[in-house]
Amino acid sequence: MAASGPSMSAQERREAQREALRKQRQAELKRQRTVRTVVIAAVTVVALVLVAGAGVFIYRSLQPAGPVATPAGVAEDQPYLVLGAPEDSGKPVVELHLDFMCPYCGQFEQINGADLETMVNDQEATIHLVPRRFLDTQSTSGDYSSRAANALVCVYEDNPENVLPFQQLMFANQPAEGTAGLTDDEIWGYAQEAGASDSVQSCMSAKTYQPWVRQVADPYGEENGGGTPYIEIDGTQFEQWSTEGALREAVLAAGGSAASDAGGASGSGQG
Repeated sequence: MAASGPSMSAQERREAQREALRKQRQAELKRQRTVRTVVIAAVTVVALVLVAGAGVFIYRSLQPAGPVATPAGVAEDQPYLVLGAPEDSGKPVVELHLDFMCPYCGQFEQINGADLETMVNDQEATIHLVPRRFLDTQSTSGDYSSRAANALVCVYEDNPENVLPFQQLMFANQPAEGTAGLTDDEIWGYAQEAGASDSVQSCMSAKTYQPWVRQVADPYGEENGGGTPYIEIDGTQFEQWSTEGALREAVLAAGGSAASDAGGASGSGQG
């Protein structure tokens, strides 16, 4: 029988164990370095993608906005709709900012709607109507003010004479904040009731003037007045709108003052 090899001493066994552990540690360290390299590479790729995406977003945001459809009868970059007396009539100019979701605008309409209609029909003033949409966030749909404002502009383009009747119907049936707002079909129904033609429904469906409301009218409103309702008479803010009859009285007074000034200037020119 062949003799077995010499057995390992206790010290040799310990050395062998230490060597095995050393190799295990080296293997584990190599694995960890590999994992760390992969993770760093992945994070770097993600960061580069995010930076590139942010760069594209910033680039696009700095580019000029595309062409905005301007309503018929409205000058380019003009942020309001004109009702009542012509711009060159010399009549008082009443600027009115309204949002169809704004509860105080509903109160304004209830108190001043009839007088506003008289001022327009009798051409006692030139009305600059600024449709706002800053309360979009107060509707669960997120866009009620925009949809309603777009519909108003569509009605204006179809026939300005139907604007105030439509506005009255919209505020008479005003939804509460925190709701989805009126549906497009409901808004179209009120437009029809106000006398709008079928072209208004197409204009509403296409959201034709939402870009104009968003990029022209609403920014102007933010810079001039901010909230709604906001009223100016000949460039001076009018805050007594909650008193019945006060708005028209102030407009007539402004018209009388303008007429007196014009008469005085005319008289002073006679020799």
